[in-house]
Amino acid sequence: MAKSTFTLEWQAREYEHKERSQDWFWAAGIITAGLALVAFIFGNIIFGILILLSAFSLALFINRPPTDLHIAVTELGVTRGKLFYPVETLASFWIDTDHPHKKVILRSKKLLMPLVVVPLGEDVDPERLHSLFMKILPEEYHPLPLPEKVLEYLGF
Repeated sequence: MAKSTFTLEWQAREYEHKERSQDWFWAAGIITAGLALVAFIFGNIIFGILILLSAFSLALFINRPPTDLHIAVTELGVTRGKLFYPVETLASFWIDTDHPHKKVILRSKKLLMPLVVVPLGEDVDPERLHSLFMKILPEEYHPLPLPEKVLEYLGF
């Protein structure tokens, strides 16, 4: 493995944790029960079970506190937690500093994972990060993926 000539490392939260009231859980439960009931009425039992299991797993996940991710950028690629994205599999980058939670959005050449969102830590200098990325990838505007926008809007 080749020796890295530059490295920028930081710690960032996996996601922004939001406290939810009991009303939020009641509303989610009522909506889930209603959707599952409609699925059962229309005879789609498997879809109803899928809705119930999805809501249950969401309720478990939502109470989990976010972990700290170790993120590193080198000329070999980007490491996000335990995942390594080699520069050969990345097409371009965009640093989103306009968003309240700053992020780096990487476009992957892989078909099933087109965008990789990497959170920026509070102590990261976006200008320095930009100059490092410019050495290895072209810059191209990437909007935040639609599922991420929807999840943020819904409070996830």
